[in-house]
Amino acid sequence: MYGPLYRRVLQPTFERVVKGRRTLEYWNLAEERQWWSRERLEAFQLKALRNLLVHAFETCPYSRETWESQRLDPSGLTSLEEFREWPLLTRELIRQNRTRIRSVVPYKMISKSTGGSSSEPLHFDLNAASHERRTAMMYRGYNWAGGAPGTKQLHVWGSHVGRVSPMQRWKQALHARIERRKIVSCFQITPAKMRRHFRVLNRYRPQVIVAYTNPLYEFARYLAEHNLRPFSPQSIIVGAEKLHDFQREVIEEVFRAPVFETYGSREFMLIGAECERHCGLHLSMDNLLVEILDDDGFPTPPGEEGNVVITDLFNYGMPFVRYVNGDRALSGFEVCPCGRGLPLLKQVVGRRLDVLETPDGRKISGEFFPHLMKEFPSVRRFQVVQKKIDSITLRLVVDTDFSQADQAMLLSEIYQCVGTAVDFQIELVDEIPLTRAGKLQVVARVT
Repeated sequence: MYGPLYRRVLQPTFERVVKGRRTLEYWNLAEERQWWSRERLEAFQLKALRNLLVHAFETCPYSRETWESQRLDPSGLTSLEEFREWPLLTRELIRQNRTRIRSVVPYKMISKSTGGSSSEPLHFDLNAASHERRTAMMYRGYNWAGGAPGTKQLHVWGSHVGRVSPMQRWKQALHARIERRKIVSCFQITPAKMRRHFRVLNRYRPQVIVAYTNPLYEFARYLAEHNLRPFSPQSIIVGAEKLHDFQREVIEEVFRAPVFETYGSREFMLIGAECERHCGLHLSMDNLLVEILDDDGFPTPPGEEGNVVITDLFNYGMPFVRYVNGDRALSGFEVCPCGRGLPLLKQVVGRRLDVLETPDGRKISGEFFPHLMKEFPSVRRFQVVQKKIDSITLRLVVDTDFSQADQAMLLSEIYQCVGTAVDFQIELVDEIPLTRAGKLQVVARVT
């Protein structure tokens, strides 16, 4: 009963009356568009793209100068094929030109930071309406898994790192209670913590579990090894890390519930999600334009691995146009038998971060470190290396304003997670070597 009450009364009152947001309107429209034909969705996407490019050309200094120098005219764009002439946008270009990429229109802006899982935290901005649209995409995607707002959910997710004021904690707790979300931290996966999480799960009895992939997999393995039978939810939604088939099998067997994979990022929120057919990830193409390109910037042949390149069609505050997000995926946008017109991205690769282990039995999700590093803007690059089970090294490339206080706070947060049974060292370096493939391995176990 609470779910319908929340969606029909509490959530509309809060979103529309208290906050003045259009999130629910965007969600309703998105629910309708998912059943449009591919042709109609592509026409919608092209119109939105052209409007974005014209806006960026007229109001964003970086876009105008870059596109003028290459004689690109947004108003003359007539097809997605022509869009391939537009230059790519990288993280480094955003760091160097953040203020010039932003629109001069005085939008109500929201500042965000990535976790830096592709080597360096990225600080960026978006206008408020764009945030409402991407939240609507998340509602639609989670709804496919039975995880619409107001459903009783247990989140095995990233808890806040750093200092949190009592008022912030109170507000977070209030929101979680109203939204029926209980959060357990995925950063400390010790036997004692997993036993506690097991008791919380069986007592709370959620309709849906929402979790980081690797911590939930470790939790499932622990339960199986100790013959513990957990409460079975209606469904499980995983994200933040790559889901492998063997992980899906273990999680579904232990929790006796179907797993729904999602693919997202801090820059765009939900990029793709599985529906009930589990044939791939339906792309949020009515909010994003996703391309899979080779290293030379050309479309990758179907079935081959390439770079994920994304254009946010509605971030008018700081347009991300052909942004190379650092992920890899298999090319080829397929059709799902469910009847939705939203294309399928068959597989995302290269998003799994290693799980670190300590002598006292802790299993530390690699996602902890990117999540923590975004709290330290002066950290330019980082790499976590574990050569022995009792020794971990954090290599940092930092700006000159990285202080002793920053280092002490960083170590304090890390030791709360990894414990004292491991020797944890911070090493300040001028550069971090890339792999032979030209990538930075952010979290590496070389035991």
